[in-house]
Amino acid sequence: MSTSLEATVALLTRQVVMLERQVSALMLRRGAPFALARTTLAVNDTGPVQTVQAQLDALSMRDNIPVLYGFGVTGSPPIGTDLHLAFLDGDRAKSLAIAGGHQSYRLRNLGVGDAALYDLRGAYVWLTAAGPSVACAGNPMTIAGDLHVTGAVIAGYGGAGQVGLQTHKHGEGTAAAGTTAPTAGT
Repeated sequence: MSTSLEATVALLTRQVVMLERQVSALMLRRGAPFALARTTLAVNDTGPVQTVQAQLDALSMRDNIPVLYGFGVTGSPPIGTDLHLAFLDGDRAKSLAIAGGHQSYRLRNLGVGDAALYDLRGAYVWLTAAGPSVACAGNPMTIAGDLHVTGAVIAGYGGAGQVGLQTHKHGEGTAAAGTTAPTAGT
């Protein structure tokens, strides 16, 4: 190999080593792409995107972090909610909350394949293998619109005052003499 070719190879080798060191330094400076955080204030739900303030560690607080939800699902996480943050380009100034949960309020003991929506008051819609379960946490359930039911409707189910819509009978006339079965289609 000629001397000039050896010099060129040596020069290129040094430049490659130098570039590798620079890339390595940039990768370290870029930071981790994900982190855990905890909300410190109530969410700001006034704009087109919900935002939150969160504590990342003892020295790092971020404000106006956008919170993402799947289409058709939303919430207002209480203070103290654990968040999973993603950092665009590894930059903590470009935070985005991609998941969250509150240790005190989450439903427990879900079966494999179960799914649920819940709030901090104890209300939930729980989809189980045995069928959906709805709890209103002591509040009334409001249904806006018509209610169409294809199965039995039973009030006070399992209690002494249980009444079935299909089997409940009323007295006739003012004296309530005799009973009549419900009329289908009415």
